[in-house]
Amino acid sequence: MRIVLIGINYAPEVVGIGPYTTDLAEHLASGGHDVTVLTSFPYYPHWRTDPAFDRKGPFLVQRIKGVRVIRCPFLLPNARHSAIRQIAFDTSFAASSLLSSVTLGRIDSVISVSPPLQLGLTGWIIARLRGARLILHLQDLVPDAALAVGMMADGVAMRTARWLERVVYARADAITVISEGFHRNLIEKGVPASKVRLLPNWIQTSRFKVERDLAQRAAFGASNGETLVIHAGNMGAKQGLATVVDAAAELVGKNVVLALIGDGNQRSALQARARELGLTNLRFIPLQLNFPATLAAADLVLLVQQPTVVDSVAPSKLLAYMAAAKPVIAAVNAESEAARLVVKSGCGVVVPPGDPRALADAVRELASQPSLVASFGSAGREYATHHYERDALLGTWDAVIAGRSGGDGDDA
Repeated sequence: MRIVLIGINYAPEVVGIGPYTTDLAEHLASGGHDVTVLTSFPYYPHWRTDPAFDRKGPFLVQRIKGVRVIRCPFLLPNARHSAIRQIAFDTSFAASSLLSSVTLGRIDSVISVSPPLQLGLTGWIIARLRGARLILHLQDLVPDAALAVGMMADGVAMRTARWLERVVYARADAITVISEGFHRNLIEKGVPASKVRLLPNWIQTSRFKVERDLAQRAAFGASNGETLVIHAGNMGAKQGLATVVDAAAELVGKNVVLALIGDGNQRSALQARARELGLTNLRFIPLQLNFPATLAAADLVLLVQQPTVVDSVAPSKLLAYMAAAKPVIAAVNAESEAARLVVKSGCGVVVPPGDPRALADAVRELASQPSLVASFGSAGREYATHHYERDALLGTWDAVIAGRSGGDGDDA
């Protein structure tokens, strides 16, 4: 089959949605399909274009591991990251990817990866013009997530987003979602159950069986046997990482070092808050290309979300934490997808979101109980191996591409 996959994030991006879109495209190509990916120039999570791609535009065509990759231009938000600038960014990429599709010839299936939701509309137009089937793959529930973290409020913009959501859901031939909460959300919005399939994200657990490197721990600030607590990934509005900064203030003098590793549009504000508090036990570390080695250095790992985030976001980093056999402290809503998975897998503890003292207390408690820490770690890895293994879950996409419903997939 000739497949077009539209996703704003792709390799060489190593965090967020990009690795999943890349894995899917390469899996389909390895199965004999002719796969073209319409994507952006790499920018995430730094929110600036990768210097290696400077002066490569406006469109760049590459061949990567059997996949034809067409990189399309966009309007990247500046440091003042607002809802309007985000909408302009998303829409600019949706428009340029639609323009790039005029060169593609015959198409059998279009897979649109959301966010952004605008790519659902782009995918529908391409599919309609070519007589192709549209599969909408939801990595976030965009309007719900934007509302939950305060990026958008009820008003004209939100009503427009809700209208776009209804239009896109109605026109997709199939919708795949990554969590049970997403599945429930769509059914409650009136999407036919026969159209929706649960296809969780995946992890290659063997990649995370890495020995701890003492030099890596020292580079992260834990050279003298301190308990090293890591949060890895995007520093954005959804994460609510101000809680971690304030928890670090509670842990001063407790032989604990916290490291925020990665980048994002909230990083400068978090650094300013840390300077204001005079913190010496909190490190800001650039994104590390070797994610398994980064997690191997940790004693404890953090998953943090805004209190209002419930079923609109399913954080992919949690699977990596579990595969690395690291005990998780999840400062998340107790009804959220993240909390559900932490409890069900037995990989850690859930504490109230937005409560620095509760987070600090959990760090102190686990730091004093090595046997419990080991138990959480082994439970997480075992659960990830049995429910989220990469090859098994990628294989379920073959039925989706072939147009077979195959039930609701792994309910994890």
